[in-house]
Amino acid sequence: MKNDYPHFRRLWYRVLAALMGAAFIPLVVIGGVFSFYAAAIFKSRTVEMLVQDVAMRRQHLDRFLNDRVVALNLVSRMPTRILSEQEHFVEYTQDLTRELPWIHDLGVFDLDGNQLTYTGPFTRETRNYSDRPWFRKVISSGVCIGDLELGYRQLPHISVAVRRDRDQPSLIIRASIDAVTLQDQLLLGWNTFSTADVFLVHPDGRYLSSPRTGWRLMADSGLGVQEPFEGTRIHEADGTILFTTWLSSTPWVLAARFDADEVFAPALEMRYLSVWALIIGGVIIVFFVLLTANTLVSRLEAKRQRIQHLNRQLHRSSFMISTMELGIGLLQEIADRLASITVASQWMGNHLAGVATPQMDEDLKQVRESASQAQERLKEFMSSLRPEAPMIAEVNLATLIESLVTWLNKELNLRCIRLALTVDNDAPAIRTDRSRLRHAIQNILLNAVHAVDKHGEIHIAIAADGQGVAITFTDSGPGIPEGDRERIFEPLYTTKPDGTGLGLPVARDILQALGGSLTLVWPSAGGAVFKMVLPEKYQGPQDADQAPNTIGGP
Repeated sequence: MKNDYPHFRRLWYRVLAALMGAAFIPLVVIGGVFSFYAAAIFKSRTVEMLVQDVAMRRQHLDRFLNDRVVALNLVSRMPTRILSEQEHFVEYTQDLTRELPWIHDLGVFDLDGNQLTYTGPFTRETRNYSDRPWFRKVISSGVCIGDLELGYRQLPHISVAVRRDRDQPSLIIRASIDAVTLQDQLLLGWNTFSTADVFLVHPDGRYLSSPRTGWRLMADSGLGVQEPFEGTRIHEADGTILFTTWLSSTPWVLAARFDADEVFAPALEMRYLSVWALIIGGVIIVFFVLLTANTLVSRLEAKRQRIQHLNRQLHRSSFMISTMELGIGLLQEIADRLASITVASQWMGNHLAGVATPQMDEDLKQVRESASQAQERLKEFMSSLRPEAPMIAEVNLATLIESLVTWLNKELNLRCIRLALTVDNDAPAIRTDRSRLRHAIQNILLNAVHAVDKHGEIHIAIAADGQGVAITFTDSGPGIPEGDRERIFEPLYTTKPDGTGLGLPVARDILQALGGSLTLVWPSAGGAVFKMVLPEKYQGPQDADQAPNTIGGP
């Protein structure tokens, strides 16, 4: 806590715990659910994308192999003389290879397995091919896409062959595709993942193309015997994801293996981002929760202090009221003693008439006048202590202020404060509640006296103001700091150690109830200026029960 308030420390902890729980529980729950859901969606979409990519690669490879079969079927339509005579065949294939560059190893065989013609990078073989698997397959089915084999030359390749039965004699046209070309077709356009491994697998589990993992061609892939299935299968184990699907052009399995960490790296980054967002959000929440808790507890502490201040003021007011009730009896006794002194001085004057010296007569006269004056002042003071019923009557502002100044004369003289009253002859008489107006003016005047303190001036000016009267109180005190000017009319707000914080707020409330106003005017010089504005005629509150009685005509 920025400020330690022992009275509210336990409350501060409770508020802090409640706000933290209300902020962090939804953040963690929603953030965690969203993070895992987003990661799961990303993984699902990534797997779907890879399945589609494997399917497109399978279609590409099927199309590649089928195109070779179609090309050989076109070759098989050539006349038998061209296909069976080496010289004519070489001339024909020279033009053919310009149109079909992939044909670089092309041979024609009879049904007994003898090679009739050949064109390609190797020498023509005279041996019989009837024992080769691809030859037996093309004899039986008419079309063959053979498995990967080494052949007589010990070079890995696949054989694509078709049988021509349209013309006699029947012939077999065969072309080979080397393992490098086949591998290039598998990896064509694949650069998304650096660890991606795409290869072909024979149904018995042997590699038909070289994987990136360093396994030998035609070695056991470890995938086991493959049974036919539809679509694409997904298998995830040991940090890898394996996709397998069957080609439609030949009974091979296309397999694609990916590193799970690389494939799902963005999902992991998304989780890290969510964690960082949670941490940053948590720091922000902690800051605002601490700020809110401190602000709340600070305001509660301020309210508690104001309540304690009000409680002290109530005790003080209660003490003053009880003391005043006791003092009224004492004042009444003093008034009676003064009356006795007046009567005694009159009796002595009458009894000593003609006997007393002129000095004695003068002394007795001063005693009678002083006692009578003191008795009248006591009566006025005692009558001012008694509550008066609200009553609207014509009020002479100058007389009212002068009576208040009379009571303050001794205080003003002790403090060496000069008070001046200026009255504008054009100021109209007003009709209002004299008792309440007297209370408001008294509060403002006492506030000015306390502000000046000693050796200063107070100036009161009464002047016409539109349809009413303005009373301006100007003092030569230190003035009101700019930071306090907005709060001086707040109840219980005071800058004095022994102040109640009620003088100005009560005065403003009284004037507003009487239809007037009280404002602080910022003077160009030092000191403070309060302006009181009152209407010429009191309009009265809306509630008839609160309206003062009216005398002296409308």
